[in-house]
Amino acid sequence: MNKLQIHHWTPHQNMLIYSWFYYCKTNDYDFCLEINEKLPWEAAILFLNAKTIYFDYSDSPSFNLDPEQFDFYLKRALLPSVNIKNVYPLNLQVNMSYKALQLLVKFPFKQFFNKNNRIELIRALDFFNSFTNSSHNAIDIRKIPKTKSDFGGRVIFHTRLWNPANHVDSEEKERRVIQNEFRIEACRTINKHFRNVSVGLFPDALSSQLAPDVLLDLKKTSLKHYLHFMKESDIGIADDGLKDTPGWKIGEYVLYGKAVITTPINIVVENFKPQINFEALSSRSAYHELPDKIANLLKNKSYLDMGLANKDWSDRYIHPKNYIERIVSNLKI
Repeated sequence: MNKLQIHHWTPHQNMLIYSWFYYCKTNDYDFCLEINEKLPWEAAILFLNAKTIYFDYSDSPSFNLDPEQFDFYLKRALLPSVNIKNVYPLNLQVNMSYKALQLLVKFPFKQFFNKNNRIELIRALDFFNSFTNSSHNAIDIRKIPKTKSDFGGRVIFHTRLWNPANHVDSEEKERRVIQNEFRIEACRTINKHFRNVSVGLFPDALSSQLAPDVLLDLKKTSLKHYLHFMKESDIGIADDGLKDTPGWKIGEYVLYGKAVITTPINIVVENFKPQINFEALSSRSAYHELPDKIANLLKNKSYLDMGLANKDWSDRYIHPKNYIERIVSNLKI
């Protein structure tokens, strides 16, 4: 039986759940979703055509289960040095949806009472974006602009800080210090050199203490407002997230057809190429390189070409119409 298993419904699974829903509708399959609490929460298993496909969405390059247990193991944070015959990249991840209310009709009835699913269920029900800050209706793939507009090279970087004191591991503490420094100084540098920008930090206690000069307006930090700002931007700035792997921002920028400037990408992302899909800084601390990188994209409006390349890439690798189809094709299932 073809089915998808998850530990519980979290934003990490939205891309896969809605893509599976899209795939089932397109191929006239019964949509089957099961809860398997033995799975890691950042993972899923797709049983398709008598094959088992494991999805590892963890930030860490480490494998959270043994790949040999499955026919295929797809990993988001896959390092280029890994050479295991049944392990493949998951590429970029993005939080998105497709016809949320229709999916809820097919969602397992008893799982409506599972408290672990409550947050995403409420977000899926919030059709009018009225009582949650991450409504699934706001990220419905059908709302993604189909054509590329020009907003004069507008730059966006909405980000947040991570408190080093909240983690016990010394390596992670140091990573957060470096990450926070880049995010603060990137916002200051962009603001100093360019006018057509929307950059800043989420105004929590830590950012208010460390960088009160680059705080975002709290009223405009909801997903709905962020997507509005992103739609009306041309160049997205991104940096490594936790565990030195790309966060969701790159996937969001690409999905919306934006040019990308990012800290080095250290994981495998299929056919995602420097100078075509993104401009890379020399290190995760190289915020001082941002003015030149932005200026290069502004020259002759090169950001439009990169945005179109990313729109094409996202259609092939992220959009739910192709996400499962591409996996089936690549793995020859």
